[in-house]
Amino acid sequence: MSRKACKYELISNIMIKRILLITLIFMPLFTAQSQKESFSIWGRIVDSGFNPIESFSIKVFELNAFTDQRKKIQDLKVWDHNGEFLIKNLSAQPYLIEITVENYTRYSIIKTVADKNESVGEIVLQNTW
Repeated sequence: MSRKACKYELISNIMIKRILLITLIFMPLFTAQSQKESFSIWGRIVDSGFNPIESFSIKVFELNAFTDQRKKIQDLKVWDHNGEFLIKNLSAQPYLIEITVENYTRYSIIKTVADKNESVGEIVLQNTW
């Protein structure tokens, strides 16, 4: 093998080792990002005539199954002409969702998030006045 070919092989081996080293260093960062998935819950709020309720409040609580305690993680004010809502940035676990609308019954549901995009469906609230 010529001297030039040996030098080229040595440089090639050094480059391959550097690429492998960089890959090994950054691989855990990419793996951690892919494991931290973001989940969401969506639904629609309507009145007893199935007309959308445009303005409502949603409180989202994490539930601790062992201690039966809850921790508020989101407090949303929603204004949507179709009565639709989307709760983002959740992890896969159970949540208590409380929906309040002035002059309507309060609504609560426990929803366990297992899929990336969970639905609570159409929620019908009864008027209290």
